[in-house]
Formats: sequence, structure tokens, C-alpha cells
Amino acid sequence: MSSSKISKKILITAGETSGDMNAATLIDVLLEKGPFEIFAVGGPETSRRPVKMLYDSRDWAAIGYIEAIKKVPRLLVVLKKLTDFMAENKPDLLLLIDYPGFNMRLARRAKKLGIPTLFYFPPSRFAVNPEDVRDAAENLSCVAANFTFTYKVYKEAGANVSFVGHPLLDLARPGMPIEDIYKTLQLDPNRPIVGLCPGSRKSELDFLLPIMLKAAEMLLKKFPDLQFLVPVVKTETPDVYGIPKSDLVKQLNESKLPVKLIEGRIYDVMAISKLLLISSGTATLEASRVGTPMIIVYKVSLYTEVLAKIFNKLPTFIGLPNIILGRQAVPELIQHDFTPEKLFAQASELLSSPEKLQKQKSDLLEVISHLGSPGAHNRVAELAMSLMKCDDASRI
Repeated sequence: MSSSKISKKILITAGETSGDMNAATLIDVLLEKGPFEIFAVGGPETSRRPVKMLYDSRDWAAIGYIEAIKKVPRLLVVLKKLTDFMAENKPDLLLLIDYPGFNMRLARRAKKLGIPTLFYFPPSRFAVNPEDVRDAAENLSCVAANFTFTYKVYKEAGANVSFVGHPLLDLARPGMPIEDIYKTLQLDPNRPIVGLCPGSRKSELDFLLPIMLKAAEMLLKKFPDLQFLVPVVKTETPDVYGIPKSDLVKQLNESKLPVKLIEGRIYDVMAISKLLLISSGTATLEASRVGTPMIIVYKVSLYTEVLAKIFNKLPTFIGLPNIILGRQAVPELIQHDFTPEKLFAQASELLSSPEKLQKQKSDLLEVISHLGSPGAHNRVAELAMSLMKCDDASRI
């Protein structure tokens, strides 16, 4: 690799917590392959990499129409400024990670500027809406599909698509032996653990965590040996998802539960939990990789629910494991069904039945079989280099 050669320029844009984490770990792989100059839109994990941060997207996430509409004015300004940035700097590649509403708009503008685009984590709704798939096929230089079914629909739409698999096969694993996790987190290894995983958005903590805590209080009366953990992303600030950590701790203390707030150790929490009460999203696939049974939950405002029913065809399933399998292998409690009483009933049934827990574990193994093989980030990096006409790092 010659340092005298000018490095290629990459603009990476990622929204939400999972996108930020995948952008960060992908950047690690890219920088092993060449002296790329990377400009980025991302969150705290991306900002820790040797990149030039353009915008912080950690608070871009929203649940539902109303919550999203509130963010539109700011995002339109960012969209305009990123378009100007691309016009002035002409990056060799625009690498988009999830966050479809924003990223597809940016992709269309990049196409007009003649900038190659690679979309990593094309979202699930693109795979079920023919119009969305056609739009992506026409405007993206390349699609990196993470699921076998996603690859199929993009291929049928005529997109330049490659099946790269899912990086969680490399990433979603505990950071230490199980016995060390118990010791480090000061937990009793003889008492079962239930993980309460409300998600990575402020609105999810607002909507989901209170119901989870009420269900947990009911579970504790029936299973008095239970311990509870609430995993959240690790931050270097006194707040998480825009909520002061002190407020979260106070909320947990007021529940009178044997519960702890755990920062930055989601896979360790999953690994030692007997059951997870978990928000719909990428975390359900991470739990599938770790192999922990779960109940998938989700709730938005009533107004958002009404708008969703008007403007969208609601899917049969909302949880990614069930979508991938095409059947309900994991219980789902959505909207009005997501109540403390129903969550308690579902969780109680699973905790009381080793057979049902084992059946779900077997189903989760089937889910993982649809995610390809380890090395997804490396395959995406190779696609990126191909689009930039880099046969290998030594030719940059």
C-alpha cells in the first residue's frame, strides 16, 4: 500500500443505534483494506472511529408518524447540506446504512451527481412493497442484502444485489464466559434472569419500559427468585436516548424490583437471561443469534396507529424472526395487546415450560440459518472497493 497515492473518499450515513454500531464496525474493516478518507453521519460509536463526522444522528430515531414529522424540518436541512457536500467534494462512494426514508432521498441525489451508491441493510418494508423495491433498484448502484428473502425480491426487481449475510453473526456474542458475567454484574447465578429490553429510542423507553416493569412486578410474585436487567447503550454523557440516567435509575428503584440498569453489555445480558421481553427491531435478531427465548413487544401512539392503518398495509408479523420464518415462532404483543397482564401471562407460560423454551431455541437456530455465514462486513467492504474500482488496497 503506497502512502503517496491519494485515498478514495467515502461518505457513510447511518441513523439509529443499530445503524451506528454497524457503521462503526464496518469502518474498522474498511480501514484495514485501504487508506480511505471517510466522512460520516452517525452516532457515538461512529464518532469514535478515525473519520470526519459531518452530523450526529443519535437523536434522529422516532416511533411513528407524529414523532417522525417533528424531525422533518431538521432532517431536510441536513439533506440539503449533505447534497451540497457531495456536489462540492464528489465522494467516490455513498455508503448508506438502514434509515431508509432519509437515505433513499440522499441516494437519488447522489445518482444525479454521478456518485456510486451502496445500500447496506435495505429495510424490510422495501422487500414487501414492489414500488419501493423498484425505486431502490433504479436508484442504487448496488444493494447489500442481509437476508435470503431480501436478496430474492431485489433480484427479481432487477437490482444489482449481492447477498452478504448479517454482521450479527460476528458481533452478537457475550464478551466473557457466563460465570464471569454473573460475577462482574454482581448477580446470583442460581436465580433466573429476565431481560427487559425496551429499545434504543426515547419514545420506546417512554412507551414500553413502564409496561415491562409492571409485568415484571407480576412475574416476581409468581417467581420470587427472578432477577431483572435493563440493558441500554453505553454513553459518555449523563443521559441515554435523551433521558437522564438518574431518571431511569429512579424509575427502576420505584418499581421495587430486583432490577439493574446495565450499560453497553446487551449481549452479556442476553446470554445470561432465561427470557427476554424485547422491543421489535434488530435486537430480536441479536437475541436469535445468542439463542435466548423472547417475547416481542411494540407500541406507538393511537394517532400513529390510525395513520399506519390508513397509509400502509400492516404486515402479518412485526418481529424479524417471525418475518424470516413466515410463521409465529416467537410470541408478539403489539399495540392494544401489549398490556402488563398479557405480557405477564405470556412470560409466565414460557418460564413455566422448559419444553416451550427449548422449542423456541430450536426455531431461533432456524432463523439464523437464513442470515448467511460470518464475514458480512468484509463482503460489503469488497463491494465498496469494487464500486470505487479498487481491485485491492494496494492499487488505491
